[in-house]
Amino acid sequence: MKLRRKLDSQPNPTLRSAMQRSQSGPTVRTRGSMPNRLADGYHTLMRASPGRVGLLFSASFIVFNLIFAGLFWLDPNGLSVPHEHTAMPRYWRDFFFSVHTVATIGYGNVFPVSTYANIVVVFEITLGIALFALTTGIAFARFSRPTARILFSRVMVVRDYDGVPTLMFRAANQRHNLIFEAAVRVSLLADEDVAGTRMRRFRDLKLVRHSNPVFLLTWTVMHPIDEESPLKPWLDNPETSGNAEIIAVLSGTDDASGQTIHGRWAYSASDIRWDAQFEDIIGLGEDGVRTIDYTRFHDTVAPR
Repeated sequence: MKLRRKLDSQPNPTLRSAMQRSQSGPTVRTRGSMPNRLADGYHTLMRASPGRVGLLFSASFIVFNLIFAGLFWLDPNGLSVPHEHTAMPRYWRDFFFSVHTVATIGYGNVFPVSTYANIVVVFEITLGIALFALTTGIAFARFSRPTARILFSRVMVVRDYDGVPTLMFRAANQRHNLIFEAAVRVSLLADEDVAGTRMRRFRDLKLVRHSNPVFLLTWTVMHPIDEESPLKPWLDNPETSGNAEIIAVLSGTDDASGQTIHGRWAYSASDIRWDAQFEDIIGLGEDGVRTIDYTRFHDTVAPR
């Protein structure tokens, strides 16, 4: 069966996916729900970019010492200061003393002498230990968290395969390490009328092959659009897709760490290329080594 090209009738491609077309977190705007920033702080820091986390902790360290410098400044005679440091403005002298204290450097040239200054030092060291413990914990958790460099094609194609229109997309393991027992799950997320109520529901798509014993290079995932497929109405009228999304989740066990890694991607109907196929990107070099051309990973051509 020859599929008709339907590119002109695709839904609005500017519709934004709730699952986000990337490996970042989903994009959801809520109303009436008050976020608990304190309770969710750990997850916020785990999802934030490394640059933001580094900037946050650097700013926290500076602000922390500025506050304690102000507390030391309240007692003009609280610190024993050598003569060569008296020319420095007192607030900045107290600031540098605070940095030396919380970092446990302890040069010994400036030290607390009053009861008030010693009490401030006790509080600063106590809070400083907690600050460094939190920073170290977050840094280790982010560094040790398993990650996957799984690349999904930006588009899907539909073409005849064994006489059946088949939806296809491909994924690649850009790290080229061994991922054992890789499995992929593809679902359609769409609005449906259930007993007179409009609901957003997931419907799993049957795949030709949903697992891969060793995911090393690339993997073309295929869903036959047969009579039982929820995508069957799209063949005749793509407008029936509405704001539906096709969500792919791929997971497996990383050979190096032994941990489970995940990758995901979301497609809309506008990402489908009808009556097309992916460009061949697997080759063999002159030295017999297999090659992958990622410059054409997302490219499609007419079926041969």
